[in-house]
Amino acid sequence: MTFVLDASVALLWLAPQTNLAGAEYATEALAVLKDSQAVVPSLFALEIANVVAKLVNPKVC
Repeated sequence: MTFVLDASVALLWLAPQTNLAGAEYATEALAVLKDSQAVVPSLFALEIANVVAKLVNPKVC
């Protein structure tokens, strides 16, 4: 099965404390990914970089 992986779900693997309600869903998505493939939107890397920058330096706007 192939599915579209949203950056918000993938980011919960890195920082589950930011959305505890969504962390369980993200964990389930990761389990599915072990036996499947995922495609990501073209902006995926930019979305990830933006959130990681904000996690590292919360003053980044």
